[in-house]
Amino acid sequence: MMPTLSWGTDETHVEVHEAEELDALLETLDAQARERRRPEDVQLTVGTAGILGIVVGADWSCLNHIPADLNPPYMVSVGDDDRDEVLDFYVSGDHHSQTPRRNTIPVALARSALQDFFSTGQLSPAVRWEAT
Repeated sequence: MMPTLSWGTDETHVEVHEAEELDALLETLDAQARERRRPEDVQLTVGTAGILGIVVGADWSCLNHIPADLNPPYMVSVGDDDRDEVLDFYVSGDHHSQTPRRNTIPVALARSALQDFFSTGQLSPAVRWEAT
C-alpha cells in the first residue's frame, strides 16, 4: 500500500510516491494553514507502520503516532519548551484540539521526522517521544 497524506474537513487523501512530493504537499498545506491562521494536523499513513500526524501552519510543530493496529502505546513528540501553555490546532479541518507547549518541537525537526517515517516506517530517533 502506498503511503497517503490526509487533511481537511473533506478528509482529502493523496498517495505520496516520493519524498519531494511529500515536501511539496506539506509546503502547500503549511501556507494554507498560515493564511487561515489555523494550525492543522496532517496525517501520513504508512502501511503497517501506522499514522504519524504533524501540525503545520505555525512556528512550532507537534508529532503524534498511532500504530497501525490502533492499540496503545500512542506516542507524542516532546520538546524543550516547558512553559505552562496550551496551543490550539485543528484536526480534520474543523475539529478543535490542543497540545501542551512541552510537546512542541521545531518545524524543521518535525518535517525531518515525518520524512524518516515516510522512508523507513520508523519513528525518528532525533525526536524525543513519550507514550500518551
